[in-house]
Formats: sequence, structure tokens, C-alpha cells
Amino acid sequence: MKAGKGEQEIYECSVCGREITMEEYKAYDEMCWECWDDQLTEESETMFEDLM
Repeated sequence: MKAGKGEQEIYECSVCGREITMEEYKAYDEMCWECWDDQLTEESETMFEDLM
């Protein structure tokens, strides 16, 4: 998170560094929706591979 003088706080995705809204930052574990979705997909694939 960055902030300048008299500016709104700017949030950045912890994975790709893209600027995101405060809502995205809080809702998706400090990631943008795309990175959060990618991580969730990878975790799901790993989980289902373990079951097979």
C-alpha cells in the first residue's frame, strides 16, 4: 500500500503489483481478482489430483 501527500491510498496486488481497489485488497487476501482466482484454481487442481 502506498500513499502520497493528500492522495488516496493506493493498494497493490501482492503477486503482480497491479493497482487495485481497497475492496479487492481486502476481499482477495491482498491480491487482484485474477491472481486470487489463479491461486484458487491451482489449489483446487492440486487437491483433486491428490484424491485421484
